[in-house]
Amino acid sequence: MTEPGIDMLTLGTPVLVRVASQHAHEYSSRIEHVEVDSVEIVAPVGASAALLASGSRDVELSWLSLRGRYEQHCELIEHVAAGARLWRLRPTRRPVLIQRRRYVRVTASVPVRVFVDGEDMAGTTVDVSEGGFRVRVPRRTISELAHTTVQATLSGAQIAVPGYVLRSTDIRSDETEAVIAFQADGGDGEAIRRFILNTRLRAGAARSRPDGELH
Repeated sequence: MTEPGIDMLTLGTPVLVRVASQHAHEYSSRIEHVEVDSVEIVAPVGASAALLASGSRDVELSWLSLRGRYEQHCELIEHVAAGARLWRLRPTRRPVLIQRRRYVRVTASVPVRVFVDGEDMAGTTVDVSEGGFRVRVPRRTISELAHTTVQATLSGAQIAVPGYVLRSTDIRSDETEAVIAFQADGGDGEAIRRFILNTRLRAGAARSRPDGELH
């Protein structure tokens, strides 16, 4: 491989894209094609205009793995029209591994729908954090790094977050527990943060009640 990192990516891998002038905003996309020295992604909605306005062709590509989040500086070298408009990106330096930070995690039982490699299943969370959910679903075999999307209602908002299965364990004869990692941004990330804050506040209020007091 000309640039380490490209070989980590496969068709359909969800990625995030940051435009050089908008590092605070991340656009969702996915891998459409991988070559030895470049990668093609679906042109992120809204990002082409932002890139044009920046006067630059530099973007940051990032994705999740078992080790954490990788970030790689790339250059847009071509717009490709193949059904959906694509961006062809060429890495300009080695990818950087951003170790997974410790997120605040709360115990919570929330109904979810989990799509694993296109298969839809109902489940319930065991705990929730900004970096992922631990969920229980009807027993099945789930591969590590399987592509997922988790849908739920948190803080009154509908979320749909793409990610990966970090690990899964059969905990009973009829149930599988899976740890799903993701990078929630925008409204999804805000809804998760509000939910975690409210859950912690309720837990703190419950602990502060005098023994025996009825509420």
